[in-house]
Amino acid sequence: MYRLILGLYKNAGRLLKPDEAQNLTEYALCFTMIALGTVAGMSAIATSVGHTFAAITTTLSSALY
Repeated sequence: MYRLILGLYKNAGRLLKPDEAQNLTEYALCFTMIALGTVAGMSAIATSVGHTFAAITTTLSSALY
């Protein structure tokens, strides 16, 4: 049992080298920056679309009455 656990530990050490962990961290940071930029862009677009629909609603309601 001890040899099995030791073998698994050695193999896990080979799979996760320090360079790979650094790459994963960099990918996570890039993904976070892209996600934050997307959220900021979506809120700006949502505000613009909201104003456009409000203008359309106002124009249609004034034309009907």
